[in-house]
Amino acid sequence: MSLPLTSALLDQILFAMDDQENFSVLNLATRQVETCTDENACGDGTVLPLPSWSSTDGFRMMREFSEAVHNPVIQAELRAILDSGHGVFKRFKTVLKPRDLLYSQWLRFKRRFMEEQVRQWLDQWPEVVFEDPADPAFGVESAGLLAADFLIREGTAGDVEACHEAAQGVFGEAVGTDYAEYFRRGRRFSSADRFWLAENPQSEWAGVIWCRPWSQSIDGVPVVDILLWFVDPHYRGLGLGSMLLETLRSGVGPGPTLMMSTPTSDRRLDGPLVRTGFQAGGKFWVALGGEP
Repeated sequence: MSLPLTSALLDQILFAMDDQENFSVLNLATRQVETCTDENACGDGTVLPLPSWSSTDGFRMMREFSEAVHNPVIQAELRAILDSGHGVFKRFKTVLKPRDLLYSQWLRFKRRFMEEQVRQWLDQWPEVVFEDPADPAFGVESAGLLAADFLIREGTAGDVEACHEAAQGVFGEAVGTDYAEYFRRGRRFSSADRFWLAENPQSEWAGVIWCRPWSQSIDGVPVVDILLWFVDPHYRGLGLGSMLLETLRSGVGPGPTLMMSTPTSDRRLDGPLVRTGFQAGGKFWVALGGEP
């Protein structure tokens, strides 16, 4: 008996993991998460224990999120709550909830953190519960929330100087200037270039992806080179990089092959690239194109 992990079933599992007051299992016969007194009292069919999740896991999750917050005042407040040792979970949420964007980031961070526990759990039962590549369950909820928080639009000539400043802020003065030269100097910014930028609700830059078509094709297939792709550190880990990649792929269409230089020793980028169809090839990541 095997069971694909759907987005609806994943929601049930995550909800049950978060419920520390009740005992729940996955009933393979009913294909539902069931709450009962213990494993032996659940259902008539085969049951599986759910992914392990304890208050210790929750505390570690909050600690990691607080370390990723770049606002020093809020970070200090969260750290003080975590170090206080009492009423931690409720007080942590109380600090975040009035800050809409930060609270949305927390909800996504929490979901991804718990989804990783589910992924590890799937590895324990590979012949019983599996992820269906044709109907992925992971990341469905966060994609919708992300689209509500950020505006992604195609850049124009008027955005060139702002990109210069954003690149310097992310990469540092020297490296940022080198990247931004592509935008600042007319002889380097080709009329065929296209770029997309993500803005937060305050219309501040949160990320950029920029590409340029090659002058020659490979075996008749046009090639588009991704020259710049970054997300501001404040917004990393939310899936915004993947969203920018998907926007670029939609913008250039399915025909061209996409190429990008291998990111510098940042394994966190492997996941978004693989999920959007890229394959590692030497010094480049490549997503093969073809006829629409």
